Amino acid sequence: MTPPKAASARQDPASSSASPTSEESLESRARQALVDWLTKEHPAPGQPVPVREFARRLGMSRTPVRSAVGRLYERGLLAYDPVAGFTVAIPSLSSIYELFELRLMLESHALRLFAERTDREPPVRLRELVDEADELARESVDDHTRYIDFRENDSRFHRAMVELGGLPRLLELHDDLHLSIHVTRTGMEAPITASRLNTAVAEHRAVVDALERGDRQAARDLLEAHILRVRDQTIAFLARPRI
Repeated sequence: MTPPKAASARQDPASSSASPTSEESLESRARQALVDWLTKEHPAPGQPVPVREFARRLGMSRTPVRSAVGRLYERGLLAYDPVAGFTVAIPSLSSIYELFELRLMLESHALRLFAERTDREPPVRLRELVDEADELARESVDDHTRYIDFRENDSRFHRAMVELGGLPRLLELHDDLHLSIHVTRTGMEAPITASRLNTAVAEHRAVVDALERGDRQAARDLLEAHILRVRDQTIAFLARPRI
């Protein structure tokens, strides 16, 4: 049995009279709700997607929800099981490796472009992000709910790296890739420890230090080393036998 395609989903009676524009709007709302569920509520890999519950919660028929689910399935964020239906995708080590390689290419290239622009200085907010991360790291060790804020800070920092490249489409590619990486790692990250978080903060700080002293090649090298370390750490954690 093959999964249904988003474009061929049957319309529920309640939505049969909706215009294409309104259907697209409903699907967009449903997709955002699904993304929020994947990135903020941390469903376990393999967990079924509650299509009926999403439709009820959003006050819409199941048709736009199914369409949104289909889009996320096409992106590899969801999987399909003949018995359970659509589920949260279980990432493979090869897919994680590939995602991080793409992330490395985008962020490194952005810093290379920035290095060519000697008329531009790194924004002050990079230092502010690192200082904020330092505080959030300390708080997250004692209060794990703060780790969500730490991760959001990490996301803003890496997005800021790509912004330095000055190419809007490069930033769009990064945002799309970041979602895939975020969802893939959700619920499958290494334990929250002071050592782990402080290492990440120290590596971010080293990148900013290099940028501020004008050593942009060093900043690029440090950023690449950071991304590769996180990649290897993630793969090593996921490859461990589960008891």
